[in-house]
Amino acid sequence: MFDQVKELLITRAGLPGGPIVPEVSLARAGIDSMAVTVLSMALEDELDVVIDEDELSAAPTVAALAELIARRTGAPAVAATPSTA
Repeated sequence: MFDQVKELLITRAGLPGGPIVPEVSLARAGIDSMAVTVLSMALEDELDVVIDEDELSAAPTVAALAELIARRTGAPAVAATPSTA
């Protein structure tokens, strides 16, 4: 879900991708109130899930934001990586 959220923030909200990493705060990632509004609309359009801006902006980190969205959509928060063993 993190990769999908990052992609939405880049393509829909026009944010640069570099600062959007899991462990940083929304503010450090450049996710302001306008980006949160755009993300909320994109989630409804693309994933058919409604999460209001207040709930999205309350996430302390980008990872927490992705986890919140994952819980609401039933998707995994982090994409599974194939085992190399």
